[in-house]
Amino acid sequence: MLDQKAVEVVKEKLEPVLKEQGFHFQEDKQEEKGAAAVYVNEERLSYSVFYNESTKQFELRSATLSEDEHADIPWRTLSSWLFDPEQDDLRSAESIGNDFAETIQGPKRVEALQIAKKRHKKEQESAQDPLFFMNRLSNIIPSLKEDMIEERSRYGTLRPIAFLETYAMPKLSQMLCSGDDAAVQKFAELLNELYENGDMDVRSIITMVVLNGLDPDVVRDKLVPFFTEDMQKGYKAGFRMKGKNVKPEKVKKQSKVVAKALKNNQGRG
Repeated sequence: MLDQKAVEVVKEKLEPVLKEQGFHFQEDKQEEKGAAAVYVNEERLSYSVFYNESTKQFELRSATLSEDEHADIPWRTLSSWLFDPEQDDLRSAESIGNDFAETIQGPKRVEALQIAKKRHKKEQESAQDPLFFMNRLSNIIPSLKEDMIEERSRYGTLRPIAFLETYAMPKLSQMLCSGDDAAVQKFAELLNELYENGDMDVRSIITMVVLNGLDPDVVRDKLVPFFTEDMQKGYKAGFRMKGKNVKPEKVKKQSKVVAKALKNNQGRG
């Protein structure tokens, strides 16, 4: 059918521009009034090429996707062109694809993309706190999910350091000695990611509580080979702090989590 061929032509014109801006093809989706090709980026900003069969027109749409995959997408139309398969040919489809590409490359769309990236980065930084770390850890060791429920039911909240010491550390030690290399690598990569992107509490928990609480030989043999350069530096710095008294900075106060981590490790030294 000509309309389907026209959709492919529009997509061919648009996809190089989308790829250059960090978008990838997600799916071809059949909607009530026609078919749509959906593209997304890491910030969950999305574009779609939609052919409305009832009005016989192509639409370039944008939206910010919800975390809920079943939620309705509030598309906003950026550009639209009439295309009647009975009257128009594929050269018209090429013109529509070129117009859509120019729209995406326009200064307003580029600015919107940059704003979305900054907002996403800020949200990620604020979200990557100790609770985020515990949730990610429970994906590697699923039995921790039940422990998290018990912790919350008993104390009304999740106490990061107490939870780690009571529940997580014994299971982490067991996992590291289990021979499950895939899980070990996944854990090391999680530490790399959150040491780079997590807040101060997460970074301190990783170095002062987790790594200093594990067998040093096991950490050196099993985890360090997977560490990034920054994570290796953080691990070495944290290890040197083990058992030492550290005075708080005069200008910037230590967070409660950092202070407690230092206190606990002084008792282990």
